[in-house]
Amino acid sequence: MTGRLVSPPLGLGLVSVEPLSSPRTIGAAKGGTIGNFTQTVSSPFGAWHFSFAFHAMRDAEFRDYRGWVTSMQGGANATRWVFHDPDMRNPFESGIDVSPHVRWDNIPGQNWSNDEPWSNGEAWAVSPPVVSVSAATALGGTRIQLAPAYWGHLLRRGEYIGFFPFHFGLYVVTEVIAPGQYRIWPPLRKALTLGDMATLCPTLAMRLDGEDAATAARGLVVADGLSVSMVEVFDYDVRDWFTG
Repeated sequence: MTGRLVSPPLGLGLVSVEPLSSPRTIGAAKGGTIGNFTQTVSSPFGAWHFSFAFHAMRDAEFRDYRGWVTSMQGGANATRWVFHDPDMRNPFESGIDVSPHVRWDNIPGQNWSNDEPWSNGEAWAVSPPVVSVSAATALGGTRIQLAPAYWGHLLRRGEYIGFFPFHFGLYVVTEVIAPGQYRIWPPLRKALTLGDMATLCPTLAMRLDGEDAATAARGLVVADGLSVSMVEVFDYDVRDWFTG
């Protein structure tokens, strides 16, 4: 039986994000050998594991949250999670022609070409520009190359990036090899082609880390202290097992 891939509620307000995993190493545990030498080997394995805490909720907002948590069936289903890094480079640093002091939430939304908003009165939200991939990289690769547009040659160590279309994965830059050439972790969950694009807002597929990995306690006034602990579902596993 295959699982489903569900979407979280719109506007779900995050309070904190805590990574619960890191790159794995074989032999890094404390200990000694003859000659007082311990060999450590980098492991290609390891998945993202995050704890997300949310603001207090009530009424329709809490109903949506409760329905989302329930729909993930304790980890049997997965969810799409667009990762908005709170420390992402600002619009000026991303190559947009604005003041260095402007932040993303200060840029007004854009209407359709006929100058009309969506039917709910909201405009298109402004998002970071995307950059073309300039070299193909195989599944499991850890070196990528980006085109010299916008932020493509400006990334620094510690930045989060992802790829699209149809690519579930969150990657962190661990080394700037040369302008536009970067080493990343984890290894690519899907091969990159020249038709792919890089984004500062990656999309992960994640599932609950067990039946007790989500809280949904409701107090007298609001539901507070809400959190979920989720672990990454690899891109290729999403395609094999989460097709609904």
